[in-house]
Amino acid sequence: MQNMFDKNLIDLNASVFDEQELFDLVGMRVIEKRIANLGYISGLEKRELSYPTGLKFPDIPIALPHVDPRYIKKPFIYVVRNNRPIDVKQMGDSAKMQTSNFLFLGLKDGAKQPQLLAEIMAAFQSQEFVSAFSNTSNVEDMYSLLSKKFAE
Repeated sequence: MQNMFDKNLIDLNASVFDEQELFDLVGMRVIEKRIANLGYISGLEKRELSYPTGLKFPDIPIALPHVDPRYIKKPFIYVVRNNRPIDVKQMGDSAKMQTSNFLFLGLKDGAKQPQLLAEIMAAFQSQEFVSAFSNTSNVEDMYSLLSKKFAE
């Protein structure tokens, strides 16, 4: 999974007002980088409506937006921290929640999704990992933290 991280796909200073703006921002970037197809943004919007991806962990709320694999050209995980929490819906019950931390999962092989989700969920249940993640403010350090954590 570590080759899914890329220093160019880590943005720790995003400044958007809502989920729609965030989807547009990330969508434009992954389409420009030719790792996602043109339908990526509408794919995110539709999927998030039907299957919200917000998760509340004991120490941090995050969201894991993802799309149908047909919109993905090359697998990636795009890490975004927004400068303010934005409204998202919680996985499972669609309850409202807020987060400023997002991992956009770009998977070509849908069969790998459950394993990837399980690994991410385990990581964000670790207080030590969450503390390191939350306190990391530069791209190099974040890339290093995530690459080490998910290379295990």
